[in-house]
Amino acid sequence: VGRAHNKQACNKTATTMKAAQTLTTAAALLCALPASVVALSKVETRNLDVAGDDASRGLMHLTVDFKDECLHKHKDVCIAAINAKLAAYPELFEGREAFEFEVNKVREATDEGYNIVAMRLNADETTVGGLLGDGMIWYPYEWCLAADDCYTVGPWDCDVGIPLLPEQCCKMIQDSVPHEDKNGKYLECYTEYPVGSPSNPVNPGRVCIHTDADGIVVHIPKNE
Repeated sequence: VGRAHNKQACNKTATTMKAAQTLTTAAALLCALPASVVALSKVETRNLDVAGDDASRGLMHLTVDFKDECLHKHKDVCIAAINAKLAAYPELFEGREAFEFEVNKVREATDEGYNIVAMRLNADETTVGGLLGDGMIWYPYEWCLAADDCYTVGPWDCDVGIPLLPEQCCKMIQDSVPHEDKNGKYLECYTEYPVGSPSNPVNPGRVCIHTDADGIVVHIPKNE
């Protein structure tokens, strides 16, 4: 038996408009940046909670992205290039001698847990913020009731003037997709903590690398 389902056209329209505005705004900002600013954006300062021994260094540090070294390249090539950059420019990395690399394969539609929706929280970990801080929550796959009966679900707007609590956001998501899929599963939710939050403090010595099943880097790594 599916969960109770109650859609309102005005809410769906507002959510769709907000999602479209978010994408349009992001694209416009990227297009408007001059090349010099884009180059400088590879190095940014962070003023957030810092993990462990790094707290003694103060809250300000440099976050460097490794797009040129890593994006669309094999993880081994990526790690070697980052280590080379660290050796060549130790001053950028507070004199560190090594990084801690966390390599994780991104989730795919055929993986266990494909039915889970990630809800990125705000920095205070009490309400839902979304990936872009606008309250929008996305699910990357179609929802298939049968092999030939699939449809797009989401995005969901979990900021309705005030950010929703995780429980409220998850209920809205599940209510909008009340039917089990072809594998007998329902949408489930889990909370994800942003970098700089108490549960995921900044770690300048950590580089997270996300790859596909072939080990190719699919997101831009940063030391955070």
